[in-house]
Amino acid sequence: MRKNLKNARIKKEVTVAEIATLANISSSFYYKIESGLRNPTMNLAKKISDILGKDINYLFFNDALDEMSKN
Repeated sequence: MRKNLKNARIKKEVTVAEIATLANISSSFYYKIESGLRNPTMNLAKKISDILGKDINYLFFNDALDEMSKN
């Protein structure tokens, strides 16, 4: 799960449907990205980070780096 992505969306008070519309993807696909089941392209990740006003690394890579550092 991408906790930072979900938390940023909630903090900005944007629904899954709203962000999916703004990113021009389905709500289902966005939900899969947020839950970690799918990975966005770099262009899509950048678009989502722009919509949320957060750094792309913070949204998409911090959780992965945290997991890697535990091993």
